[in-house]
Amino acid sequence: MTLIPTLNLPKGGRRPKEPDVAKAPVMAALAGIVAEGGAVIATLESGTLELRLATGEIFHLGEGTVTRIA
Repeated sequence: MTLIPTLNLPKGGRRPKEPDVAKAPVMAALAGIVAEGGAVIATLESGTLELRLATGEIFHLGEGTVTRIA
């Protein structure tokens, strides 16, 4: 299993001004799961990225959201 580093919020618990600061490590972790054979990522005709885990869950990866489909 791949460990996903957490985003440590600064003092006061505020989110970073740049919301994409967590996107790169999350995408890298997903790429690692795919490389290990635990998932497949495909681009749908609509342009949406779809993540299908070997366990059966399906997620759509948006610009700033992840939506569980099944």
